[in-house]
Amino acid sequence: MKKVTVGFIGCGGFARNMHMPILMDNEKYEIKAVMDINEDAAKEAAEQVSAEYFTTDIDRILSDPDIDLVFITTRHDSHAALCVKAAKAGKHIMCEKPMALNYEECRLVIEAVKKAGVKYTIGYNRGLAPMVTKAKELLDTINGKVMAYHRIQAPFPETHWTHIPDIGGGRFVGEGCHIFDLFSRLMDSEPVKVYAAGGTFLNQDIVKIPDSANVTITFADGSVATTLIASTGCAKFEKEATEIYCDNKAIFINGFKEMSYYGFDGHDKIEYNFDKVDKGQMVELDRLADAILNDTEAPNGLSVALKGAVISYKVLESLETGMPVEILPEELKI
Repeated sequence: MKKVTVGFIGCGGFARNMHMPILMDNEKYEIKAVMDINEDAAKEAAEQVSAEYFTTDIDRILSDPDIDLVFITTRHDSHAALCVKAAKAGKHIMCEKPMALNYEECRLVIEAVKKAGVKYTIGYNRGLAPMVTKAKELLDTINGKVMAYHRIQAPFPETHWTHIPDIGGGRFVGEGCHIFDLFSRLMDSEPVKVYAAGGTFLNQDIVKIPDSANVTITFADGSVATTLIASTGCAKFEKEATEIYCDNKAIFINGFKEMSYYGFDGHDKIEYNFDKVDKGQMVELDRLADAILNDTEAPNGLSVALKGAVISYKVLESLETGMPVEILPEELKI
């Protein structure tokens, strides 16, 4: 069986604790090489996955003719430039979120990927979580505008690098994009307006970018979605939950491990899966392998990546101005 041969650029905790174990359990993948500017981290990751080699040289990964796909799992400010470089090297790309720190960088990634003709996938996994997919299937059986709510709360360290504007881009660009994508998956129309109320709830002497807000997204058909993103939450309480309402029906997803829905075909149903939280990472990577092996469309491609990114930038603009911000159709074009 032909496999997708992988090289990792970045061997941080998420890559080693999430992506690498998933690939090792999927027979469609083979991890050939890993790279990190920290040689010890690269060496440890190579031992973990039994890679053929480790390196501190990005160019060694990108020039390796046997590597089909690169995982870009570095700090946020490097994503766009590395994607452009990988595309020019003819490598398929799995880039962790965010796509880029600003709209101009997004356009550079789009141009490079399209010109090279490679597959591109962004790490917005929640929209592919099995319970979210089930929710969308239920919504497709009915008609009407949708109201949705998602909570994502947790203590978020004030000193974490994601709060540094020029490196991490802040909580909304760096993590909120997951939820903006989730909403976009549930709706049948494009986002047209964003309004955010909040600011910096952590220590403002340390954190110089907004970290918490209620964000409301209006869609072209009149559907509305709101997310509460809180960086000063409680670790003892469930981090995430989703509520969806339409046509006198309701869907509730709690922590991506239990789901209930009411009013569909006159039946109420509660589905539990307490043993395993599934936020969609395995589905996304399995579909990416199929796309590369069969030359089909990649999951979470450029249009998906751009939409989540644009919404995140509009959130920051709305927080700065205190006003709703429109999303223009041309801003979402690939």
